[in-house]
Amino acid sequence: MTTSTHAVELRKLNSAELEHLGQQSLREHLVAQAIVAHQKHGPLTADKLDALLHDPDCLRHPVRLVFEFGEMAMHQFAQPDLDWRNPEQDGRVLYLRPLLRDRPDLLPLAVAYMIPLLNYGDIITDDHCLAYGATLLGMMEEEYYTRLCAVADFLGAEKRLTRLGRT
Repeated sequence: MTTSTHAVELRKLNSAELEHLGQQSLREHLVAQAIVAHQKHGPLTADKLDALLHDPDCLRHPVRLVFEFGEMAMHQFAQPDLDWRNPEQDGRVLYLRPLLRDRPDLLPLAVAYMIPLLNYGDIITDDHCLAYGATLLGMMEEEYYTRLCAVADFLGAEKRLTRLGRT
């Protein structure tokens, strides 16, 4: 299909179809990026996180982990923000619940989930984060979701959403 034919076909789509196409494209991009990160840094452990978080092939901004609540809501286990210590590189900080400092086995689960938000901000949904995190960690999405729920329960995060009929 030529570029002009493709443009004509896109113009025929209604708003919902365009949004669906865009979401599908974003999900495919995120999964492709997670595959790259998995190949370079997998299997991901707490010891390998710093290299991943400073790899420009995987993250758009260098990321610093901080084990403080920052501005996170009660249902969150992590919250990204601008890194005021690194404005020249447009750095980011990822606030993590302090209990994660002593749980290196849980840390990659939480960080992997947040990478799409660190890279793309508010356009990212929970489903995007699940797809990325599961792919990065080499899991099925359902297994990753179950493990994230266990992380949230361990940390005492309040329940907010249901997925697949569960709380």
